[in-house]
Amino acid sequence: MENYYKTKSIFRLIAKWKWHLIVIMVVAGIFASVFSASWFIKPKFKSSAVIYPANLIVLSEESETEQMLEMIQSTDIKFQIINCFKLDEHYKINKDAPNFRAKILKNFDANVSFQKTPNQAVVITVVDTDPQKASDMADSIISFYNKMVLELHINKSHEILKIYKGEYVKRNLEIDSLSLILKSYRTEYGLLDLTAQVEKYTEAIYLGKSLVEARTVLGNWEKYGAEYQKTDSLYYYAISDMHKAKYIFESAQRDTEKTITYTHVVSKPFPADKKSYPIRWLIFMFSVVGAFLAGVIVISLIEGNKKQ
Repeated sequence: MENYYKTKSIFRLIAKWKWHLIVIMVVAGIFASVFSASWFIKPKFKSSAVIYPANLIVLSEESETEQMLEMIQSTDIKFQIINCFKLDEHYKINKDAPNFRAKILKNFDANVSFQKTPNQAVVITVVDTDPQKASDMADSIISFYNKMVLELHINKSHEILKIYKGEYVKRNLEIDSLSLILKSYRTEYGLLDLTAQVEKYTEAIYLGKSLVEARTVLGNWEKYGAEYQKTDSLYYYAISDMHKAKYIFESAQRDTEKTITYTHVVSKPFPADKKSYPIRWLIFMFSVVGAFLAGVIVISLIEGNKKQ
């Protein structure tokens, strides 16, 4: 009941001061219209791009989209955009100021945003007083991101290339060395194939043929066979390792020479033909409502003082 009477008294107060309140609201509306005019507040235009990650190497437990978001928000890319579009002049920030980096990044972050969507895409949004600049900045962010990831991958490929080129050369030298040892066993001791030769010369001895040659070769197998087989095994694995190193080396070499992109652009940025800020009707509405509430508070205080 008490609330009822309070509400009723407020409505009576509004009715009593209605013309004053109307004048206050009209004045507030006029000021809001003037304040939100383009010559007072520069209108801003929004340009957006929607991209998906592509061709990324998984580096951690993060998803490809999260990796993209980490890299595309890096200060390296931000300062490339800042320098490319001379945003210090555009935002009117003195380069010689002691806190220049903090100021320019604050302005950049106020006008450029990155957001991950539920569908694992990344939305790049740029707001600027120049619609063409906003569109160009969004497009350049994608280009700088592709360039950054490409450089990272090429640098990593160069590291792999260096390692496996050395491994490839090392294995080739090892193969040459083992090949010479095997050749000496074959030419000097007649060792070619253990199973085939033992079978052949055992049969020859049994049949009484080529006894001298058979006994010599079998004796050589008995004396040098273990070392021959060990060398032959090392030779086999060295060739296998050489082929693996060659494959990785050649793949890394191709990677250092390739030029690919790391984004699927599903929505390209374009210059907006309609401003996104300020929203005049919203400023007008808040100004009028705010003026009305402020007026009610003031006249309540005035009426309260009268009663005292």
